[in-house]
Amino acid sequence: MNRNRKFSKPFDICHSIMYNEFPEEYLEEIGVPGKFVKKIRRRVHLKDGTDGVMDSAFILDPDNEILLERVAACLEHLSIPLGDVKLFKLGDYDIQLVVNEHLPTFLIVASHHEMDKSENTLIRSPSDITQPYFLDLSSENICERLNTLKKRIDNNQHLSVKNALNLGIILLYAPRKHATRITKEVAELYLKIVDDLDEKMEYCLYSVITILADAFFEDEKEYQEVITMINQKTSAQSKMNLASHEAVLEDLKYAKEDRIKLEGQLDETKYNLTQANGNINKLNGELNKTKNDLTQANSQIKNLKAEVEKLKQELNSK
Repeated sequence: MNRNRKFSKPFDICHSIMYNEFPEEYLEEIGVPGKFVKKIRRRVHLKDGTDGVMDSAFILDPDNEILLERVAACLEHLSIPLGDVKLFKLGDYDIQLVVNEHLPTFLIVASHHEMDKSENTLIRSPSDITQPYFLDLSSENICERLNTLKKRIDNNQHLSVKNALNLGIILLYAPRKHATRITKEVAELYLKIVDDLDEKMEYCLYSVITILADAFFEDEKEYQEVITMINQKTSAQSKMNLASHEAVLEDLKYAKEDRIKLEGQLDETKYNLTQANGNINKLNGELNKTKNDLTQANSQIKNLKAEVEKLKQELNSK
């Protein structure tokens, strides 16, 4: 039986929390080239006339390997393979970044899916080509991160900000078929280090584990075990910070709007079904009337045939 989820956009929220709290470390640790400079505007005017928002947008300085000059970059976290619709949006993001920043652009995709499952090139004209840069966050990469972090924690080695942040990264990009097992492992590692975390990192990791446990667990008992375990050692302030986080509040707003929209659709469907049932009943009545008319017509035909036979017999007897 499926659980009732608390968060409608768990992966977007977790990406947002780690990026907003530790932008430089998060980008570097997931493999974004270049050096983070600053965040920039995320609002986008889309080609269809509507407005959109990039997951994250920022300026990167060159690393002289992949990036040779300063760029305006956009990082999109995807929980499904990149398809045509999202690729066209990335094309719009590309244009908006140029308009806003007057810099070359760099579009980045972060996903647990392999690149070969995604569309990777949008050609609008010979000189207008959008080709995202895919980060390596494959299952092998995530498993290697998890094993390395386990060894560091078990050996009581010092954890840098990037080391600790890896707990959240491992969970966000975990291969989905192993997600519940990895969630339990990450929660256990979190309990081993939580006493040594500063307030901001505790809040960040607690939030990611809480939100993604809600996303990954189908079994309510297993979910509650993980949540109870981490709640016991997490400060009240971190719990309060999660409850008041802008992205969480926005997610709850969207969830409420989706529920209201769904209720409206259900009411409309119910009305349409009532109307359809009325029409069916009307048709059934008409069919019954037609059936009665046919029965009467058959009876009349039978009577007429009998009269014809009687007339034939009278004619033959003369």
